[in-house]
Amino acid sequence: MPKEKNTESELTAWCLEQVLVLEGETQSKLCVDDNNISLKALRVEASHRHFYRVRSKGSNQSWVAMWSPPALENNRQFVALAQVFQATGAPQLLSSDFARGFFLMEDLGSLHLADAYESTAGDTVALQRLVDTALNALLALQEISDANIPPYDEARMTMEFELCAEWFAQKLIKSPLGPADAQTLADARASLLHAMLEQPTACVHRDYHCRNLLLRGEAGEQSTIGMVDFQDALIGPALYDPASLLRDCYFTHDESLVRTALERFARCTPLLANIPQERVMWWHDACAIQRQMKAVGIFARLHLRDGKSSHLGYIPSVLQRAAVVARQYPNLDTLALLLDRWATAASQNALIQQQSRAGASR
Repeated sequence: MPKEKNTESELTAWCLEQVLVLEGETQSKLCVDDNNISLKALRVEASHRHFYRVRSKGSNQSWVAMWSPPALENNRQFVALAQVFQATGAPQLLSSDFARGFFLMEDLGSLHLADAYESTAGDTVALQRLVDTALNALLALQEISDANIPPYDEARMTMEFELCAEWFAQKLIKSPLGPADAQTLADARASLLHAMLEQPTACVHRDYHCRNLLLRGEAGEQSTIGMVDFQDALIGPALYDPASLLRDCYFTHDESLVRTALERFARCTPLLANIPQERVMWWHDACAIQRQMKAVGIFARLHLRDGKSSHLGYIPSVLQRAAVVARQYPNLDTLALLLDRWATAASQNALIQQQSRAGASR
């Protein structure tokens, strides 16, 4: 039997043991039988972690189980930050088995912000309300300061920026960088990183997008945001998380919504309240472009290094949107041309085309 199937079987048995304890003495008298519990795999994301919704046949309760391979993921950091972020929307951690990388946590529900976006069906007011709800949740997150959260430094930003050229251009589509392209990337990197480093700093989730955020309650004053995939949080650019949300890799927002939402957010946080809007926009978009290029590199690396093709289909659209944003700034004109060229190459790549069709059919 494949190792993954063995691990899922072990996880099921472990979850049953934890659930019996959580459900109390009456349920604990049940025979420890895997038939008393069900695990349903949740959507594949860009990491080595696997998530499952856990349901007990003895009640209507549900939980979320995570299998996070200890050799590949920093599980100690996950647990430390789960405690730090619980008051700002992270799920409560209920049980842990570090040796096997098994974790059981609160179920935040199944309504991802991505699904809520789609349900607005062109209602721009409803969509704006959803975005504002997610941005409001950032105000409390940005105030967190904890010794377990390291700084987002220039070396890390540089490494992330270079993932796109290395894993996508050179390794995936086999397009070596010539001198002109190398210079374009060097100039763009310097400009983008300067904008990221000169802005005020705050606690940054670093993956604050519509597939990592869950809407709890109806959109409006009573709704709250639950967040997952927070273990890579750093202290870094205050506009990085707004950029992750507004320039999402999985959903395209209208430019007027982006600007309106960003202006409102900047007025609400003392970190940005006195900064000219043009500079806020530039700082935000610099974060967005760096992040989108990082994402493309990671999507390619997932396929080439880790054997996971689930995110290849997003590459052309992410590159196209990064090019659109870059084109708004004269100092990034040549970067926009390069990103356009890469987007065209990606859309013509047979493997990426195959994954795009597979994603559209799901």
